[in-house]
Amino acid sequence: MNLQDLLMQFLSPQYTQHPIFPEPISATIVALMIAVGMNFAFAMLRKKTTDIGKMGRVMKETNEWRKQYTDAVKKQDKPRIEELKKKQAYVNKMALDMQQQQMRPMFIYMIPSFMIWIFVFPAIFGGTVSISPIELPFVTCNEGSVQNDTQPKTNENGTNVTNPDGSTVPTGPCRVPGQVYLWGWFLIGSFGFSGIISKITKTSMPSMT
Repeated sequence: MNLQDLLMQFLSPQYTQHPIFPEPISATIVALMIAVGMNFAFAMLRKKTTDIGKMGRVMKETNEWRKQYTDAVKKQDKPRIEELKKKQAYVNKMALDMQQQQMRPMFIYMIPSFMIWIFVFPAIFGGTVSISPIELPFVTCNEGSVQNDTQPKTNENGTNVTNPDGSTVPTGPCRVPGQVYLWGWFLIGSFGFSGIISKITKTSMPSMT
């Protein structure tokens, strides 16, 4: 096995065949609660590491400068353009500082989040946790993925991989069309509650407009 294979094996979650929450309803609820909890933890981390008020002021000043510069260019007001250009370096520096503040909590959050995704979640959940009444591309299982995933998993010498009880290990997690992948359900839950959590924790990011 080469270095690339070892790296891919390490980075690819090895989902358990016997999850702690085997029923779709319990898995769906618990996974959603964890997704919301992680979203709330990230919001609190952002609140501790980011000056939201300062970012709002910087964004307002930056947007105002851009509007004035765009207006001056449209009107071909050369004196005004030259005047605004003198402030461009200052505006760019403020925008860069704002981006760095936005990235700081993401970098801090990334490492423990990655470790949880690779080592903890696969031991608790299977590859799928819910069932959707509609098919969502890349988020839910379809007929093709079910057909592929239910095939026996084979090792390097071509023999089937088996469980300790002798049963064959399937290639992937999909069993019926409409099952929602674990990562997809976390993504849906995170996006669905991010706005509410931002308002509760007062960590909504300033708008670019």
